[in-house]
Amino acid sequence: MRKMLTLLLPVLLAVFGTTAWADQQDMDLVTGEHWVKSSLDQKRAFIFGIGNVLEIEEAMAGDDYEAMRGRSIVPVLLEGLSGTSVESVVTQLDKFYAGHPDQTSRPVIEVLYLEMALPNL
Repeated sequence: MRKMLTLLLPVLLAVFGTTAWADQQDMDLVTGEHWVKSSLDQKRAFIFGIGNVLEIEEAMAGDDYEAMRGRSIVPVLLEGLSGTSVESVVTQLDKFYAGHPDQTSRPVIEVLYLEMALPNL
């Protein structure tokens, strides 16, 4: 896992360091507005990053993982998106925002949680 993070971090910094995302000094959350303007590589990197954070949170919780239920989005995202490839997540998010242009202000993490992960549980 550390090896993967060590390899992925420079890629994430390179990809996101050159985008409009990096130009914003006080960004709260990545929304559909950001998503639809992003390249495929940026989208993949974002999803890989979320996946890594989820895996780290799960590992750090250890025996307390079950206690996270109801207090954290981590179990819902991990279990609801289990077995879903990065490409599939990107495709589903693309379809969601294309089909709901009035909802591009919704954060990507919210769409992942409410529209993709939660219905799979």
